[in-house]
Amino acid sequence: MVHSKLGTPHLFRGKKILIFEDGFLLTEDAKTKLVGLGASILGPVSTPETSLTVLASETVDAVILDVAIEPEAVLPVIAALETYCIPFIFALAAHPGLDGQRFAGFVLSATDDDLATIATALFGQSDLVH
Repeated sequence: MVHSKLGTPHLFRGKKILIFEDGFLLTEDAKTKLVGLGASILGPVSTPETSLTVLASETVDAVILDVAIEPEAVLPVIAALETYCIPFIFALAAHPGLDGQRFAGFVLSATDDDLATIATALFGQSDLVH
């Protein structure tokens, strides 16, 4: 169980999360941790067509998009997410080397703090703007 200072692990419980990646975003460790927190993982998928099919045929509570996806591939998916009012974030697979600078984005990893940050962004506030 994730014990984060933010106290948000319960936010993943019962949620279906679609992963749309271009390569390798979701590690086995991160997937295991998310499933252990009660999330169901859909995918990962790697094409906009597959993403749109999943969105049209499944109940999806949130989507995590790989920042490496080309804009022309991700734009139709974002349009569908906005139509369906599904929260989403863009994430990296690892923390970028910023030489001591703080990284303000999202990282999909198995670490407690990274997952707590994602949980809060996706499920912690109903009025969150993407």
